[in-house]
Amino acid sequence: MRLAVTGKGGSGKTTVSATLARVFAHRGHEVNALDNDPNPNLAAALGVSIEDAARLRRVPREDLLEERVDESGAAILRLTRPFDEVVDQYGVRGPDDIAVLTLTGLLGAGQGCICGQHVGVRELLRELGQGQPGRTHILDMEASLEHLSRGTVRNVDALLVVVEPYYRSLVAAGRIVPLAGELGIDHVWLVANKVRTGDDVAEIDDFAARHGSEVIGRVPFDDTVVEADRRGMSLIDHAPTGPAVKAIEAIADRITSEIGEAAMVGG
Repeated sequence: MRLAVTGKGGSGKTTVSATLARVFAHRGHEVNALDNDPNPNLAAALGVSIEDAARLRRVPREDLLEERVDESGAAILRLTRPFDEVVDQYGVRGPDDIAVLTLTGLLGAGQGCICGQHVGVRELLRELGQGQPGRTHILDMEASLEHLSRGTVRNVDALLVVVEPYYRSLVAAGRIVPLAGELGIDHVWLVANKVRTGDDVAEIDDFAARHGSEVIGRVPFDDTVVEADRRGMSLIDHAPTGPAVKAIEAIADRITSEIGEAAMVGG
């Protein structure tokens, strides 16, 4: 399964991405955690040590994909080698044997856009859907609309939009959801995060109803999230039975129910 997590900056998408990855790994899934944010933080949220995270290198598109010709004569991009070899060269193994890769990154100040990297990620996702049975791929996306305008997430099976019960976060989700629909993504779900009150629930539910969206889960405001970050720990290691972790486990249950265990773990 290929699952991407997006949302406004600060909404909690990286915490949700990392915790979902750890939850699925605990349940026996073979997980790849893919950081698609040019300002990467997924490794830290997963609980990767500072020393190991320092070994992460962005995967160059030319060393990941190569152009080939399919049966119809059309040019397509294919993996240059087995995906595990790419992980061994550019990535690290995190807690629960999760493979961690950084897929995008800035070229330097004043060095231009990273358009080609977005193309590479889009085609990698297509390849992972065809040639990697039995894997669960969790992508932490950047806090912008570029991965939607460039179709980077076109080939995911589900897109989680992390939204807080605040005006600007809802406005951002209101821009994300229609674009995801235009890409034809099978499942586009909202994750209500940092929920404190019934009014918070009602506000996000009202937004979902007006935009034809489904809220797949609600994560309560939880001080342990802040505490884990202060300590440089993953949330699931710091508070494995905390309210936020329990809510994200329930979201994993819903994803499994909606998409199917067989599709996710190759059974």
